[in-house]
Amino acid sequence: MQYRRTMIRIARIGALSGLLTLTVGSALAAGPVVAGGQALASQRQCLGCHQVDARRVGPPFRAIAQRFQGQPQAAQYLAQAIRNGSSGQWGAIPMPAQPRLSDADAMRLAQWILSLSESKQP
Repeated sequence: MQYRRTMIRIARIGALSGLLTLTVGSALAAGPVVAGGQALASQRQCLGCHQVDARRVGPPFRAIAQRFQGQPQAAQYLAQAIRNGSSGQWGAIPMPAQPRLSDADAMRLAQWILSLSESKQP
């Protein structure tokens, strides 16, 4: 039974990875998909713990963007961290998982966050 659960999880991770790859490819082909990122962050209550330029409970989005700037898999990593949560990256307070956020919205948020390293305005 445990083996079956593990295999199902592996299959889900593979499917998510493929979906994220397709989403990134589609986003690059579609142009500036990051438009509306701050509005999405507001809708999904991300701004309750994060701000663009100032630390709140979590790190500022711009600091996250600067940390991951130039890393080829950064958007996928951030999208997974948003959906699955993370701990130990920015201090003692963990990032709670956001499982109700769709894969596509997690990727849009990740792309918007990464875009902040290139601009002064959100």
